[in-house]
Amino acid sequence: MEQRLELLPGVCLTAVQTDKFKTGCFSINFLRPMCREEASGNALIPSVLLRGSERYPDIPSISARLDELYGASMGTLVRKKGEVQLVGFFADFIEDALAGEPVFEPMLEFVAEILLHPLTKDDYFVPELVEGEKRNLCNAIAARINDKRSYASSQLIKLMCPDEPYGVPRLGELEDVQRVDAQRLYAHYRKVLAESQAELFYMGRKDPQDVAACLKKVLAALPRAQAFAQVCTLQGAAPETPREVRAHLDVTQGKLAIGLRTGCTVRDDGYPALLMLNAIYGGGVTSKLFQNVREQMSLCYYAGSSIEKFKGVMVVSAGVEFDQYQKARDEILRQLELCRKGEITDDEFDAARRYILSELKLAKDSPGRLDDFYMGQAVAGLSGTMDDLAGRIARVTKQDVADAACRLQLDTIYFLEGQTA
Repeated sequence: MEQRLELLPGVCLTAVQTDKFKTGCFSINFLRPMCREEASGNALIPSVLLRGSERYPDIPSISARLDELYGASMGTLVRKKGEVQLVGFFADFIEDALAGEPVFEPMLEFVAEILLHPLTKDDYFVPELVEGEKRNLCNAIAARINDKRSYASSQLIKLMCPDEPYGVPRLGELEDVQRVDAQRLYAHYRKVLAESQAELFYMGRKDPQDVAACLKKVLAALPRAQAFAQVCTLQGAAPETPREVRAHLDVTQGKLAIGLRTGCTVRDDGYPALLMLNAIYGGGVTSKLFQNVREQMSLCYYAGSSIEKFKGVMVVSAGVEFDQYQKARDEILRQLELCRKGEITDDEFDAARRYILSELKLAKDSPGRLDDFYMGQAVAGLSGTMDDLAGRIARVTKQDVADAACRLQLDTIYFLEGQTA
Protein backbone atom coordinates (compact mmCIF):
# COMPACT_ATOMS: atom_id res chain seq x y z
CA MET A 1 0.00 0.00 0.00
CA GLU A 2 1.38 3.39 -1.03
CA GLN A 3 0.40 6.75 0.43
CA ARG A 4 1.62 10.27 -0.24
CA LEU A 5 1.33 12.78 2.59
CA GLU A 6 2.33 16.42 3.09
CA LEU A 7 4.14 16.78 6.42
CA LEU A 8 5.26 20.41 6.43
CA PRO A 9 5.28 23.20 3.85
CA GLY A 10 7.27 21.84 0.91
CA VAL A 11 7.91 18.49 2.65
CA CYS A 12 6.14 15.40 1.30
CA LEU A 13 6.35 11.75 2.28
CA THR A 14 5.75 8.73 0.07
CA ALA A 15 5.20 5.71 2.30
CA VAL A 16 4.97 2.11 1.11
CA GLN A 17 3.68 -0.22 3.81
CA THR A 18 4.84 -3.82 3.37
CA ASP A 19 5.92 -6.76 5.50
CA LYS A 20 7.95 -8.24 2.65
CA PHE A 21 11.33 -7.32 4.13
CA LYS A 22 13.13 -7.74 7.44
CA THR A 23 14.49 -4.22 7.19
CA GLY A 24 12.85 -0.88 6.61
CA CYS A 25 14.34 1.96 4.60
CA PHE A 26 14.06 5.72 4.53
CA SER A 27 15.44 8.53 2.39
CA ILE A 28 15.34 12.29 2.57
CA ASN A 29 16.00 14.26 -0.59
CA PHE A 30 16.30 18.00 -1.19
CA LEU A 31 15.46 18.98 -4.76
CA ARG A 32 17.56 21.66 -6.43
CA PRO A 33 17.50 23.04 -9.97
CA MET A 34 20.49 21.58 -11.79
CA CYS A 35 22.98 24.39 -12.33
CA ARG A 36 26.73 24.57 -12.47
CA GLU A 37 26.92 27.34 -9.86
CA GLU A 38 25.79 25.06 -7.06
CA ALA A 39 26.05 21.46 -8.32
CA SER A 40 29.37 20.67 -6.63
CA GLY A 41 28.35 22.45 -3.43
CA ASN A 42 25.14 20.44 -3.30
CA ALA A 43 27.11 17.24 -3.82
CA LEU A 44 29.46 18.12 -0.94
CA ILE A 45 26.80 18.84 1.68
CA PRO A 46 25.70 15.26 2.55
CA SER A 47 29.30 14.05 2.77
CA VAL A 48 30.32 16.88 5.09
CA LEU A 49 27.25 16.35 7.29
CA LEU A 50 28.03 12.65 7.64
CA ARG A 51 31.48 13.48 9.07
CA GLY A 52 30.07 14.63 12.39
CA SER A 53 27.28 16.32 14.33
CA GLU A 54 26.95 18.05 17.71
CA ARG A 55 26.02 14.81 19.44
CA TYR A 56 28.16 12.47 17.30
CA PRO A 57 31.24 14.56 16.51
CA ASP A 58 33.28 12.06 14.52
CA ILE A 59 33.04 8.93 12.39
CA PRO A 60 33.76 6.49 15.27
CA SER A 61 30.86 7.89 17.34
CA ILE A 62 28.56 7.81 14.29
CA SER A 63 29.53 4.19 13.62
CA ALA A 64 29.01 3.28 17.26
CA ARG A 65 25.50 4.72 17.22
CA LEU A 66 24.62 2.79 14.06
CA ASP A 67 25.94 -0.39 15.71
CA GLU A 68 23.66 0.28 18.69
CA LEU A 69 20.77 0.41 16.23
CA TYR A 70 21.39 -3.23 15.28
CA GLY A 71 23.83 -2.44 12.50
CA ALA A 72 21.70 0.14 10.72
CA SER A 73 23.35 1.90 7.79
CA MET A 74 23.23 5.45 6.48
CA GLY A 75 24.75 6.82 3.30
CA THR A 76 24.76 9.93 1.15
CA LEU A 77 22.61 10.48 -1.92
CA VAL A 78 23.46 12.67 -4.91
CA ARG A 79 21.17 12.02 -7.86
CA LYS A 80 20.39 13.75 -11.13
CA LYS A 81 16.97 13.32 -12.70
CA GLY A 82 16.58 15.42 -15.80
CA GLU A 83 17.51 18.93 -14.76
CA VAL A 84 16.90 18.32 -11.06
CA GLN A 85 19.62 17.44 -8.56
CA LEU A 86 18.57 15.47 -5.47
CA VAL A 87 20.85 15.46 -2.42
CA GLY A 88 20.31 13.84 0.95
CA PHE A 89 20.57 10.55 2.81
CA PHE A 90 19.40 6.96 2.54
CA ALA A 91 19.10 4.70 5.59
CA ASP A 92 18.04 1.14 6.28
CA PHE A 93 17.39 -0.52 9.62
CA ILE A 94 15.92 -3.65 11.14
CA GLU A 95 12.18 -3.68 11.79
CA ASP A 96 11.07 -3.02 15.37
CA ALA A 97 9.18 -6.33 15.52
CA LEU A 98 12.34 -8.28 14.76
CA ALA A 99 14.57 -6.26 17.08
CA GLY A 100 12.16 -6.59 20.00
CA GLU A 101 12.54 -2.88 20.79
CA PRO A 102 12.08 0.46 18.97
CA VAL A 103 14.61 1.07 16.19
CA PHE A 104 12.60 3.10 13.68
CA GLU A 105 12.09 6.24 15.76
CA PRO A 106 15.66 6.30 17.17
CA MET A 107 16.94 5.89 13.60
CA LEU A 108 14.94 8.87 12.36
CA GLU A 109 16.14 10.88 15.35
CA PHE A 110 19.71 10.00 14.37
CA VAL A 111 19.13 11.06 10.74
CA ALA A 112 17.64 14.35 11.94
CA GLU A 113 20.62 14.92 14.24
CA ILE A 114 23.06 14.47 11.37
CA LEU A 115 20.98 16.68 9.05
CA LEU A 116 20.03 19.54 11.37
CA HIS A 117 22.85 19.75 13.93
CA PRO A 118 26.16 19.58 12.06
CA LEU A 119 29.53 19.89 13.70
CA THR A 120 30.60 23.53 13.34
CA LYS A 121 33.48 25.83 14.18
CA ASP A 122 32.98 29.60 14.44
CA ASP A 123 29.37 29.16 13.24
CA TYR A 124 30.20 27.37 10.00
CA PHE A 125 31.44 23.95 8.89
CA VAL A 126 34.76 22.69 10.24
CA PRO A 127 37.28 23.68 7.52
CA GLU A 128 39.34 20.49 7.84
CA LEU A 129 36.26 18.32 7.23
CA VAL A 130 35.24 20.37 4.22
CA GLU A 131 38.72 20.18 2.71
CA GLY A 132 38.77 16.41 3.21
CA GLU A 133 35.44 15.94 1.45
CA LYS A 134 36.51 18.32 -1.31
CA ARG A 135 39.48 16.05 -2.00
CA ASN A 136 37.19 13.01 -2.08
CA LEU A 137 34.80 14.74 -4.48
CA CYS A 138 37.65 15.91 -6.72
CA ASN A 139 38.96 12.35 -6.86
CA ALA A 140 35.51 11.05 -7.80
CA ILE A 141 35.16 13.66 -10.57
CA ALA A 142 38.68 13.03 -11.88
CA ALA A 143 38.01 9.27 -11.91
CA ARG A 144 35.14 9.65 -14.40
CA ILE A 145 37.58 9.38 -17.26
CA ASN A 146 38.65 5.89 -16.12
CA ASP A 147 35.35 4.38 -17.28
CA LYS A 148 35.66 5.18 -20.97
CA ARG A 149 32.15 4.02 -21.85
CA SER A 150 30.59 6.30 -19.25
CA TYR A 151 33.03 9.07 -20.12
CA ALA A 152 32.03 8.98 -23.80
CA SER A 153 28.35 9.22 -22.85
CA SER A 154 29.01 12.16 -20.51
CA GLN A 155 30.98 13.99 -23.21
CA LEU A 156 28.11 13.37 -25.61
CA ILE A 157 25.64 14.95 -23.16
CA LYS A 158 27.88 18.01 -22.78
CA LEU A 159 27.94 18.41 -26.56
CA MET A 160 24.18 17.91 -26.85
CA CYS A 161 23.28 20.28 -24.02
CA PRO A 162 25.98 22.98 -23.80
CA ASP A 163 23.50 25.66 -22.73
CA GLU A 164 21.01 23.43 -20.91
CA PRO A 165 21.15 22.53 -17.21
CA TYR A 166 21.11 18.85 -18.21
CA GLY A 167 24.65 19.30 -19.52
CA VAL A 168 25.94 19.86 -15.97
CA PRO A 169 27.46 16.64 -14.51
CA ARG A 170 25.81 15.13 -11.44
CA LEU A 171 28.77 15.99 -9.18
CA GLY A 172 29.69 19.29 -10.82
CA GLU A 173 33.13 20.21 -12.19
CA LEU A 174 36.58 20.15 -10.62
CA GLU A 175 37.20 23.89 -10.77
CA ASP A 176 33.88 24.56 -9.03
CA VAL A 177 34.74 22.22 -6.15
CA GLN A 178 38.00 24.04 -5.60
CA ARG A 179 36.19 27.37 -5.13
CA VAL A 180 34.13 26.06 -2.21
CA ASP A 181 35.14 26.94 1.36
CA ALA A 182 33.66 26.08 4.76
CA GLN A 183 31.91 29.41 5.25
CA ARG A 184 30.27 29.53 1.81
CA LEU A 185 29.26 25.88 2.01
CA TYR A 186 27.58 26.36 5.38
CA ALA A 187 25.61 29.33 4.08
CA HIS A 188 24.54 27.28 1.07
CA TYR A 189 23.57 24.36 3.32
CA ARG A 190 21.23 26.63 5.27
CA LYS A 191 19.74 27.82 1.98
CA VAL A 192 19.23 24.25 0.74
CA LEU A 193 17.43 23.29 3.97
CA ALA A 194 15.14 26.31 3.90
CA GLU A 195 14.45 26.84 0.22
CA SER A 196 14.30 23.34 -1.27
CA GLN A 197 11.34 21.08 -1.83
CA ALA A 198 11.97 18.01 0.34
CA GLU A 199 10.84 14.54 -0.70
CA LEU A 200 10.90 11.68 1.81
CA PHE A 201 10.47 7.99 1.14
CA TYR A 202 9.71 5.22 3.62
CA MET A 203 9.22 1.52 3.04
CA GLY A 204 8.50 -0.89 5.87
CA ARG A 205 5.88 -2.29 8.20
CA LYS A 206 4.87 0.94 9.92
CA ASP A 207 1.51 2.54 9.25
CA PRO A 208 2.07 5.62 7.01
CA GLN A 209 0.26 7.87 9.49
CA ASP A 210 2.60 6.73 12.28
CA VAL A 211 5.60 7.37 10.04
CA ALA A 212 4.29 10.84 9.22
CA ALA A 213 3.76 11.69 12.88
CA CYS A 214 7.30 10.61 13.78
CA LEU A 215 8.82 12.58 10.92
CA LYS A 216 6.89 15.72 11.79
CA LYS A 217 8.35 15.50 15.28
CA VAL A 218 11.99 14.88 14.35
CA LEU A 219 11.97 17.43 11.51
CA ALA A 220 10.16 20.15 13.45
CA ALA A 221 13.34 22.29 13.41
CA LEU A 222 13.74 22.05 9.61
CA PRO A 223 13.74 25.68 8.39
CA ARG A 224 11.08 26.47 5.78
CA ALA A 225 11.01 29.54 3.55
CA GLN A 226 7.94 31.21 2.07
CA ALA A 227 8.80 29.92 -1.41
CA PHE A 228 10.84 26.98 -2.64
CA ALA A 229 13.26 26.67 -5.54
CA GLN A 230 11.37 25.74 -8.69
CA VAL A 231 12.59 22.47 -10.15
CA CYS A 232 11.58 21.32 -13.61
CA THR A 233 13.07 19.93 -16.79
CA LEU A 234 12.61 21.37 -20.27
CA GLN A 235 12.94 19.34 -23.45
CA GLY A 236 15.64 20.58 -25.79
CA ALA A 237 15.58 20.59 -29.58
CA ALA A 238 17.90 18.76 -31.95
CA PRO A 239 19.96 20.91 -34.36
CA GLU A 240 18.87 21.08 -38.00
CA THR A 241 22.09 19.28 -38.94
CA PRO A 242 23.23 16.60 -36.47
CA ARG A 243 26.66 17.17 -34.94
CA GLU A 244 29.38 14.58 -35.44
CA VAL A 245 32.47 14.82 -33.25
CA ARG A 246 35.54 12.59 -33.13
CA ALA A 247 37.80 12.90 -30.08
CA HIS A 248 41.13 11.27 -29.25
CA LEU A 249 42.32 9.63 -26.07
CA ASP A 250 44.67 6.82 -25.11
CA VAL A 251 42.15 4.01 -25.65
CA THR A 252 42.53 0.62 -27.30
CA GLN A 253 38.85 0.35 -28.25
CA GLY A 254 36.68 3.05 -29.76
CA LYS A 255 33.68 4.29 -27.79
CA LEU A 256 30.72 5.39 -29.88
CA ALA A 257 27.92 7.40 -28.29
CA ILE A 258 24.88 8.60 -30.23
CA GLY A 259 22.42 11.06 -28.73
CA LEU A 260 18.83 11.44 -29.88
CA ARG A 261 15.98 13.67 -28.70
CA THR A 262 12.93 11.52 -28.00
CA GLY A 263 10.23 14.21 -28.03
CA CYS A 264 8.71 12.39 -25.07
CA THR A 265 9.24 12.27 -21.31
CA VAL A 266 7.80 10.25 -18.45
CA ARG A 267 4.98 12.81 -18.21
CA ASP A 268 3.67 12.03 -21.71
CA ASP A 269 1.08 9.48 -22.76
CA GLY A 270 3.60 8.04 -25.22
CA TYR A 271 6.13 7.12 -22.53
CA PRO A 272 5.20 3.39 -22.33
CA ALA A 273 5.70 3.11 -26.10
CA LEU A 274 9.10 4.82 -25.75
CA LEU A 275 10.05 2.27 -23.09
CA MET A 276 9.05 -0.53 -25.45
CA LEU A 277 10.99 1.07 -28.31
CA ASN A 278 14.11 1.29 -26.16
CA ALA A 279 13.84 -2.38 -25.19
CA ILE A 280 13.29 -3.46 -28.81
CA TYR A 281 16.01 -1.24 -30.23
CA GLY A 282 18.83 -1.59 -27.71
CA GLY A 283 17.60 -2.21 -24.18
CA GLY A 284 18.55 -5.83 -23.64
CA VAL A 285 19.98 -9.07 -25.03
CA THR A 286 16.94 -9.61 -27.30
CA SER A 287 17.22 -6.13 -28.85
CA LYS A 288 18.06 -5.33 -32.45
CA LEU A 289 21.39 -3.76 -31.55
CA PHE A 290 22.52 -6.71 -29.45
CA GLN A 291 21.26 -9.47 -31.74
CA ASN A 292 22.08 -7.91 -35.11
CA VAL A 293 24.87 -5.35 -34.73
CA ARG A 294 26.79 -7.20 -32.02
CA GLU A 295 26.01 -10.88 -32.43
CA GLN A 296 25.31 -11.43 -36.13
CA MET A 297 27.47 -8.71 -37.71
CA SER A 298 30.18 -8.56 -34.99
CA LEU A 299 30.54 -4.79 -35.46
CA CYS A 300 30.60 -3.98 -31.73
CA TYR A 301 31.94 -5.42 -28.51
CA TYR A 302 28.80 -4.09 -26.86
CA ALA A 303 25.83 -2.12 -28.14
CA GLY A 304 22.83 -0.84 -26.26
CA SER A 305 20.51 2.10 -25.71
CA SER A 306 19.05 3.85 -22.69
CA ILE A 307 16.62 6.70 -22.14
CA GLU A 308 16.63 9.60 -19.72
CA LYS A 309 12.92 9.68 -19.06
CA PHE A 310 12.89 13.10 -17.42
CA LYS A 311 14.81 14.95 -20.14
CA GLY A 312 13.64 13.19 -23.29
CA VAL A 313 17.03 11.91 -24.42
CA MET A 314 18.12 8.52 -25.73
CA VAL A 315 21.80 7.53 -25.70
CA VAL A 316 23.16 4.66 -27.77
CA SER A 317 26.53 3.29 -26.61
CA ALA A 318 28.81 0.90 -28.48
CA GLY A 319 32.38 -0.39 -28.23
CA VAL A 320 33.84 -0.35 -31.73
CA GLU A 321 37.18 -1.02 -33.41
CA PHE A 322 38.56 2.23 -34.80
CA ASP A 323 38.35 1.06 -38.42
CA GLN A 324 34.76 -0.17 -37.97
CA TYR A 325 33.38 3.19 -36.88
CA GLN A 326 31.54 4.18 -40.05
CA LYS A 327 30.09 0.74 -40.65
CA ALA A 328 28.92 0.36 -37.04
CA ARG A 329 27.49 3.89 -36.97
CA ASP A 330 25.51 3.34 -40.15
CA GLU A 331 24.16 -0.03 -39.05
CA ILE A 332 23.09 1.29 -35.65
CA LEU A 333 21.11 4.05 -37.35
CA ARG A 334 19.71 1.57 -39.90
CA GLN A 335 18.30 -0.57 -37.10
CA LEU A 336 16.46 2.51 -35.85
CA GLU A 337 15.01 3.02 -39.33
CA LEU A 338 13.64 -0.52 -39.19
CA CYS A 339 11.82 0.42 -35.98
CA ARG A 340 10.43 3.54 -37.64
CA LYS A 341 9.07 1.42 -40.48
CA GLY A 342 7.46 -0.96 -38.03
CA GLU A 343 9.74 -3.84 -39.04
CA ILE A 344 9.56 -5.48 -35.63
CA THR A 345 9.09 -9.22 -35.33
CA ASP A 346 6.62 -10.76 -32.92
CA ASP A 347 9.55 -12.35 -31.07
CA GLU A 348 11.29 -8.96 -30.66
CA PHE A 349 8.08 -7.31 -29.49
CA ASP A 350 7.07 -10.02 -27.03
CA ALA A 351 10.59 -10.36 -25.64
CA ALA A 352 10.80 -6.61 -25.06
CA ARG A 353 7.50 -6.58 -23.20
CA ARG A 354 8.54 -9.55 -21.04
CA TYR A 355 11.85 -7.85 -20.30
CA ILE A 356 10.23 -4.61 -19.09
CA LEU A 357 7.56 -6.35 -17.03
CA SER A 358 10.20 -8.60 -15.47
CA GLU A 359 12.33 -5.57 -14.58
CA LEU A 360 9.34 -3.87 -12.96
CA LYS A 361 8.57 -7.00 -10.95
CA LEU A 362 12.19 -7.25 -9.78
CA ALA A 363 12.22 -3.56 -8.88
CA LYS A 364 9.23 -4.05 -6.58
CA ASP A 365 11.44 -6.41 -4.53
CA SER A 366 14.28 -3.89 -4.25
CA PRO A 367 13.97 -1.11 -1.63
CA GLY A 368 16.58 0.98 -3.42
CA ARG A 369 14.84 0.74 -6.78
CA LEU A 370 11.46 1.49 -5.21
CA ASP A 371 12.95 4.58 -3.59
CA ASP A 372 14.42 5.67 -6.93
CA PHE A 373 11.11 5.10 -8.74
CA TYR A 374 9.02 7.11 -6.28
CA MET A 375 11.57 9.92 -6.12
CA GLY A 376 11.32 10.05 -9.90
CA GLN A 377 7.54 10.26 -9.66
CA ALA A 378 7.91 13.14 -7.20
CA VAL A 379 10.36 14.98 -9.47
CA ALA A 380 8.00 14.58 -12.42
CA GLY A 381 4.95 15.56 -10.39
CA LEU A 382 3.30 12.22 -11.08
CA SER A 383 1.32 9.72 -9.08
CA GLY A 384 0.99 6.06 -10.00
CA THR A 385 2.73 2.83 -9.08
CA MET A 386 4.87 0.31 -10.92
CA ASP A 387 1.74 -1.79 -11.37
CA ASP A 388 0.09 1.13 -13.12
CA LEU A 389 3.06 1.42 -15.46
CA ALA A 390 2.99 -2.33 -16.13
CA GLY A 391 -0.66 -2.02 -17.14
CA ARG A 392 0.20 0.73 -19.62
CA ILE A 393 3.05 -1.34 -21.05
CA ALA A 394 0.65 -4.23 -21.64
CA ARG A 395 -1.48 -2.01 -23.90
CA VAL A 396 1.33 -0.82 -26.20
CA THR A 397 1.09 -1.89 -29.85
CA LYS A 398 3.70 -2.23 -32.59
CA GLN A 399 2.28 0.89 -34.23
CA ASP A 400 2.77 2.80 -30.97
CA VAL A 401 6.42 1.72 -30.98
CA ALA A 402 6.90 2.77 -34.61
CA ASP A 403 5.34 6.16 -33.83
CA ALA A 404 7.72 6.59 -30.89
CA ALA A 405 10.66 5.77 -33.17
CA CYS A 406 9.47 8.34 -35.71
CA ARG A 407 9.58 11.05 -33.03
CA LEU A 408 13.29 10.44 -32.38
CA GLN A 409 15.60 13.10 -33.78
CA LEU A 410 19.31 12.54 -34.20
CA ASP A 411 21.21 15.23 -32.27
CA THR A 412 24.89 14.32 -31.85
CA ILE A 413 27.31 11.50 -32.68
CA TYR A 414 30.47 11.26 -30.57
CA PHE A 415 33.32 8.85 -31.23
CA LEU A 416 36.24 8.45 -28.84
CA GLU A 417 39.19 6.90 -30.65
CA GLY A 418 42.89 6.38 -30.11
CA GLN A 419 45.58 9.03 -30.24
CA THR A 420 46.66 10.11 -33.69
CA ALA A 421 50.22 9.45 -34.74
